[in-house]
Amino acid sequence: MADKQGRKGESVMSHSEAMDSVGASPAGSGFERALGYVAAPAVISAARIVTRLTTRGVNITWFDVWNSTLDQALDALPAIPGCGRDLYRELTQPTSVRKRHALATENGQPTALISLRRRRQYWEPVAYQALPGVIAPSSSPSALSRALHALGTEVRIEGGLKADVADLRPRTFWSQERRQVDLQSDYEALWTSKHRNNVRRARKRCDEFMQLRIDDEDDLEWCCAQWGRMWESNDANETVAAEDRLRFWRAFMKSQTRDSPIQFHSLHLLDGDRRTAGNILMCQDGVVLGQCIVRDPEYDHCSVGVRSMDSAIQWSASVGQRWFDLGGGSDYKRLWGESLSLGYGAIFRPKAVSALYRFGLL
Repeated sequence: MADKQGRKGESVMSHSEAMDSVGASPAGSGFERALGYVAAPAVISAARIVTRLTTRGVNITWFDVWNSTLDQALDALPAIPGCGRDLYRELTQPTSVRKRHALATENGQPTALISLRRRRQYWEPVAYQALPGVIAPSSSPSALSRALHALGTEVRIEGGLKADVADLRPRTFWSQERRQVDLQSDYEALWTSKHRNNVRRARKRCDEFMQLRIDDEDDLEWCCAQWGRMWESNDANETVAAEDRLRFWRAFMKSQTRDSPIQFHSLHLLDGDRRTAGNILMCQDGVVLGQCIVRDPEYDHCSVGVRSMDSAIQWSASVGQRWFDLGGGSDYKRLWGESLSLGYGAIFRPKAVSALYRFGLL
């Protein structure tokens, strides 16, 4: 399948094409897997060395543990918009998942600080799945691009980015439709009659004995833990972010005010003292983004997942938000919203590592 060519010769792919081509499935034959087991580590190590020897102008220093040097570098770099430095530090703290921190300097001055979390055979920014759209603090987008290319290792951000990720010159990037609900319209009129009836039945069943609770700290912990349980056996291994999500969102919710440009909120349905479903929502610039959506399967007979999503959309409209962004990737989202925007994902890695995927060795 031929890739389309984007600016500056980078590869532009659909989300499904990208995931197929970058190792979402294991290498095909037993021989390929065995060969990959032997060859891949050597190629990856060589790619890192070659990158270091051929990179000009950018120096990368790696750290396995956050320290005072990195604190000073973070303080010297511009803060991430809407997220103070102390809040970002929550994402850099140790968890049960391996992390590494790459400090990029140019002419002796820090230009980017890229903290990464291990996921499968590659790395992802620690902000991924916790603070959408953020890769790392940097002095400028061009400095971040130079730093990412100087790492000599594979970094993936599978979603949540904007179209300007192309300016960072990733090895490949792709777009994915995002489903949105216009909260200032009669959005229910756009639903199919079958979906409207399902929502009304869910309201009737759940509202007889469930209550909605907003912004309870203990609910946040349950929601993150339930998300981990729901997805722990999934091959995508997204749950490496579970501990970071809880720590970061808890700290953010404690520090935010009514005027904070970014806010996180938790909405949970309860049967007495028992949680039946929950949502963690991020609000920014009039857009509500569903970050973590979970339910207790024992309440599926009440369509609690439907009622939970419906409650999140209703609450978002009631507090004056403009859009509810469901994201992409799941068929059920088509029932709720229209395809009104695109999200982007990207992969940064050396050419030699791309060859490993191309030949089925990763």
